[in-house]
Amino acid sequence: MLEIRLAREDEFDRVHFVLGYSFHSDRSPESGERMRHTRELGPTVVLLHDGEIVACLRVYDLQMRINGAPVALGGISSVACLPEHRRKGYVGKLLRHALEEMRKEGKPLSALYTPHPSLYRRYGWMVAASNLKFSWHPKHVAAYAPSAARGRAVRVTEEDLPVVKALYERYSERRTGQLLRSDRWWKEAFFRRLYDDDRKVSDVAVWYGEGGEPAGYASYHVSHAAGGSGPGTNSVWLREFVTLSGDAYQGLLRYVLSHDLAEEIMYYGSVEDPLAYALDDSFQVKREYVDDLMLRVVDVEKAVPARPAAQGAPDGAFTVAIADAAAPWNQAAWRIESSGGKLTARKADGATDLSMNAATFAAVYDGFMRASDAVRSGLAEAADHNAALLADRIFASEYPPNGSDFF
Repeated sequence: MLEIRLAREDEFDRVHFVLGYSFHSDRSPESGERMRHTRELGPTVVLLHDGEIVACLRVYDLQMRINGAPVALGGISSVACLPEHRRKGYVGKLLRHALEEMRKEGKPLSALYTPHPSLYRRYGWMVAASNLKFSWHPKHVAAYAPSAARGRAVRVTEEDLPVVKALYERYSERRTGQLLRSDRWWKEAFFRRLYDDDRKVSDVAVWYGEGGEPAGYASYHVSHAAGGSGPGTNSVWLREFVTLSGDAYQGLLRYVLSHDLAEEIMYYGSVEDPLAYALDDSFQVKREYVDDLMLRVVDVEKAVPARPAAQGAPDGAFTVAIADAAAPWNQAAWRIESSGGKLTARKADGATDLSMNAATFAAVYDGFMRASDAVRSGLAEAADHNAALLADRIFASEYPPNGSDFF
């Protein structure tokens, strides 16, 4: 007999065991207590087989910007199933249940991070953001700009949250993929790494310009390999690099480079970030394209008007048939219209200009994939190629989609 419901307080030791066993991590009750904050950030859904919890997932209550507009989102995390119960469709049942609940709660979007995209793509999630992994040795490069940046970097603490928060909000206000962070999220997922057992506080430095105004910040984590002090044991992970001016960019870049006892500095940045060319020798900077978050349109009717049309998008409309077995309320022909910068979606009858599945639509929706490229690659079909071009312009993102927070 199967049952799906919210976990009870007295069941979290069992939930932590399922997670720890599934991911080969510490599954002791003590470790579970150190990770209590994760279950306080969102409800945990469990699947019971004959009265015993064998699978689970968590849904964080979040908002994410799509072309600047905040849209309610369910962040799927901690998806786990004990090995002896895999390949029975249990995770699929949990995901379908989560989709139904998110729709009821008014969350038109969902997102997740995973090393197994093919699994979630079957249920309508799709890679819909990317980044570049930059890595370099700090002694092998220097900042390229010949003149020193005007201002200074100052290390700050959690007490300086209002300063850092204001910088982040200004930086992200027109972007796609940036979370609107609650104060609790800032504490648990920015100043610390969300899933770290030791809850070590990250270092943060704010750049103040000549006039004393904050203009950017860098969040970073210095790590040492266990038991070693030789080459390759010291690295800096640049977690966030947020700047509002060229001086702040150059100043914080110089600050990061000053950590030159590290063997490597690593940073996952947006694909448009010119970091390699802000250094004097781009050949010393290794760059690797990396898929980022997966996005899911939970409710087409609500998600489309929740985001604005792209800047300068023309007025117009097209129809699209969306196949969505996991969320059947979306499986229909839709008329999507752009008027005065606003979007609407309503069900339509008859033949459609475009057709695609829910996963492809998710990547088109946030501007990660152009509809015309989806058609060109066989991920969508077009009866009217001009409709695909119109969708390209309507759903374009001003900045390449880039997830701000791993969860």
